[in-house]
Amino acid sequence: MAGSFANNAALYKNKTFTYLPPAPPADLIDCSNFILDFTGRKFLNVGLDLADEFNTIVQVITPSRYVNMPPDFLRRIFSLMGNILSFILDLPQKYKRNLFLETEIISLSSKLYKGENMLVIESKTQDGCRVLLNRADLMKLQYLEWCIFETVVRKSTIIRPVVIKQFDMFLNYIDIESAKVDSPPKTPEEMVTFIKNISDESVFSKIPKNDVNFISQLKMHASSQLAERWAQRLSGKMSPELFTESEVRFISPPQYSSISPMLSIEEDDYSVSRVITIYKFK
Repeated sequence: MAGSFANNAALYKNKTFTYLPPAPPADLIDCSNFILDFTGRKFLNVGLDLADEFNTIVQVITPSRYVNMPPDFLRRIFSLMGNILSFILDLPQKYKRNLFLETEIISLSSKLYKGENMLVIESKTQDGCRVLLNRADLMKLQYLEWCIFETVVRKSTIIRPVVIKQFDMFLNYIDIESAKVDSPPKTPEEMVTFIKNISDESVFSKIPKNDVNFISQLKMHASSQLAERWAQRLSGKMSPELFTESEVRFISPPQYSSISPMLSIEEDDYSVSRVITIYKFK
């Protein structure tokens, strides 16, 4: 029932519309939060998506809805921010929906809502997942641009490989511990229960002392994924290595919008290496 604006418009005409909120957003590993509007309860999260091989994802969350997007799409929003703000700042008036950008998974358009021009970010793959941002929200988002993409680069190039490594280490530990019990878990439910009952401290000892520890987050948020990978190992469908080195994908450096300070391609490459250096030796 919580479909696109076009579908909901037809339902409103028939007076049969009942609002059903979408499923809650997924938990993210190493989630960083940015406040767009505390009073309006609008936030932006950046973290690693469990459902997409721990790739970095951006969540925009409002009181009743949310939308997920890859960092590349957020970068494209910033590249269009001048045109978007120019349109949003115009005097509100009735008009047809203005489409700024559309991909296979997400669209960017405008809407008149409560007498104010709004930017609409809507998922095309998750029913009912969309957010409305007003002028103040967009100005705050623009102000946070550098901070957001610095966080994206850090998570994609530094945190993600560590999380993948510890996920694989956790799987190896599960293999060892399951072999010690008389009746190992067989069903997915039993596997999840077994994983959640493992002591965090017993796994901590396997992590190098200088590494940031994500075992507790993996146990809390990724128990189903761990169980699924474990079941695949038992059935012989995958090797003990979760990912090879070549499969660790890194995100490209951000291209800043015209409103923000510009960087050339060469400077962008340098900025990524500089961020990595800062966080390695901080």
